[in-house]
Amino acid sequence: MKKAFPGNSPLLLEDRNTTIDVQNPWKGGRATGMYLKPLRSCVVGCRMGCVHAMAMATLEDYDLVALCDLREELARRAAVQVGSPKIYTDYATMLAEVRPDVVTIATPTSTHAELTFQAIQAGVKGIYCEKPMATNLADARRMVKLCREKGIALAVNHQRRIGAVYYMMHKLLKEGAIGEPYLIRGSCGGDMLSDGTHTVDSILYLADDCGARWVLGQIYREEPDPSEEKSTGFTPSGGWRYGHMIETGAMAVIELENGWRAEIFTGEMRLPGRGYQDMEIFGSEGRIWHPGDRSDPPLLIWNERPGGWRVVPMDDLPEEYKRYDPITNGYRLFARTVREGRYHPLSGENALRGLEILMAIYESARLHARIEPPPHQDRFPLEIMYES
Repeated sequence: MKKAFPGNSPLLLEDRNTTIDVQNPWKGGRATGMYLKPLRSCVVGCRMGCVHAMAMATLEDYDLVALCDLREELARRAAVQVGSPKIYTDYATMLAEVRPDVVTIATPTSTHAELTFQAIQAGVKGIYCEKPMATNLADARRMVKLCREKGIALAVNHQRRIGAVYYMMHKLLKEGAIGEPYLIRGSCGGDMLSDGTHTVDSILYLADDCGARWVLGQIYREEPDPSEEKSTGFTPSGGWRYGHMIETGAMAVIELENGWRAEIFTGEMRLPGRGYQDMEIFGSEGRIWHPGDRSDPPLLIWNERPGGWRVVPMDDLPEEYKRYDPITNGYRLFARTVREGRYHPLSGENALRGLEILMAIYESARLHARIEPPPHQDRFPLEIMYES
């Protein structure tokens, strides 16, 4: 599929009308490693950030010069795996001393926006942010706006859309393997904002980023133990996670602009027995099923051919999907985005569209009404629901 840059793309202005191949974004441009000077890069947040650091350390396009974490031992532990970058516990100091070209932000979600604004102020060329990009639409829109105005590349790590499984699912849909699709059903553990963000983004990718006409959402939240500390990390505590309020379970129905319906179930509402990021697509002539991230085999199809569910061969892939994992591929593409202004599938604009749908789900649950994205509420609706 060919696609032009969106009108409000955060990428460089002169490249906004370039036509690109969404299915194979590596086509065209210079090969990675062809530039004499690598991009000076650093990472803040060394839990998930360690994965990002390891990806950049394998690529000639990056010179990983610094790691930062409030817990120095985490940064030092990550540094052992990626060479000898400088270690910092203060983000502002790192930006001032290192003067990086690229900053990766892999801290708790509640800090993404502020750290992005500091990186913009420091004059970086590219920001690679963990998902979700922010906890509210006001911050997310400002992130995209400022990066666009200053010509800074912004990517948000919804890496599944550049992984082999979703490439193959998209390919099968385009080939008409299950006829006309009409329903996508996704299920995962975790909260809607932290984990459902992957589900929403994957659905949008499979639907060619067509957007949503309306959403209808519902949540429930168990009363947290008041003695528990509010969590800023991976493990929920005190009714919080990654520095923001979370629900216990959520579900949503979405009507996409192409006429498909989507159903999402997260947390305690996830489908019993299904894996993390389980995704099933229903069509007029069959179904495609990805049973979750750790499933083996990763992809199944059922259609008019005899034999019931069949394993989808994963050998008909572009070379990039065979050689590299999705996060490494994200950084390979990001180097071109920073240097050439090329489209990136994980763009801030794509992430903002998904966040608008997520916030509409929460706002629908708050108002007990069907909502047309984007919602009028700029704040995080879940926090408004439970304000004392």
